[in-house]
Amino acid sequence: MKVNKKKALIAGLGISLSLAVLFGIYSAVAYATPISTRDVSYTTAYSEEGSLKHYGLFSNETVYQNGTSLEYYPSGITGAIIGEYGYSTSPEASGSYKIEIHSNYYVSVNRKSVYLLNRTAEIASGTFDGSFSVPVEFNMTSLGEELRTIREGTDLHRAENEVYLTVTVGIDGREPFTQKIQLKKDTSGMLSLDGASKEYQKVERNVSITENSVGFLGTNVRDSTARKVFPAMALLFAIPPLGFGYSKREKRPKDELASLRKYVVEGKSPEGTRKVELKTPEDLKRVFELVDRPIVHDGSGKWDIYSIADGDTVYEYQQL
Repeated sequence: MKVNKKKALIAGLGISLSLAVLFGIYSAVAYATPISTRDVSYTTAYSEEGSLKHYGLFSNETVYQNGTSLEYYPSGITGAIIGEYGYSTSPEASGSYKIEIHSNYYVSVNRKSVYLLNRTAEIASGTFDGSFSVPVEFNMTSLGEELRTIREGTDLHRAENEVYLTVTVGIDGREPFTQKIQLKKDTSGMLSLDGASKEYQKVERNVSITENSVGFLGTNVRDSTARKVFPAMALLFAIPPLGFGYSKREKRPKDELASLRKYVVEGKSPEGTRKVELKTPEDLKRVFELVDRPIVHDGSGKWDIYSIADGDTVYEYQQL
């Protein structure tokens, strides 16, 4: 079977050009697709909670009965504030704890606190598994007597005290859990416990990176690979048609007879008894100017022949 080489060449060039366009499109898709997707999520590694539940003991029960829990306690009739401190963690873990009560006595000098005496007493300490609870007491009568002793002993009757609990919990692999519960007295004479509850959550930030892919003929190609391979394939398949087009591109030759074209007529070369062969277009132009005859173009043969008849003499120029 005889193969038409020209048709086969055109078909091959068409396929190559189609593949170049196809890979060019996939290249654009690959560069429009991010190489990877970054997902961020947050999870709670563990949580901790410490809380002091409290109630008052009063010297006068006309208004408040002993065991009443208040947000504010009247300092004049409150003999003690009794509480139960509880701590828990989730998920459960084992660790150690220490609870201390601090009684610091000071005077204000130029708006600065000058401490006269600092006392720290341990209320409880130990180990636990998951949770623990400890009874706590703020003995207002005892604290008031100690404040009077400090005032009388220093002759600083404007001395004041600050009283607070500190809780320190240690669990291996975690940051220490600390809590400060301060006994406060406002200008109206009301007592309150500041910081009686505290919650803490350890939140972990999780980052996952997924490498994106580009679908190609039923398969998935990693986008980082697609960005390299697809443009290279597009260029590879574009070379044959571009090369063929470049090889077939002919520079338009300069028309040597451009100035004489309007005097040229188509026909058979005239016959004459004498033929003069002209070598250059300039020779043909000079003869035309001398004899002032039409130029006959005969393209029926192998070469283009331009002739000028002057009587029995025929001047011919062959254009190769």
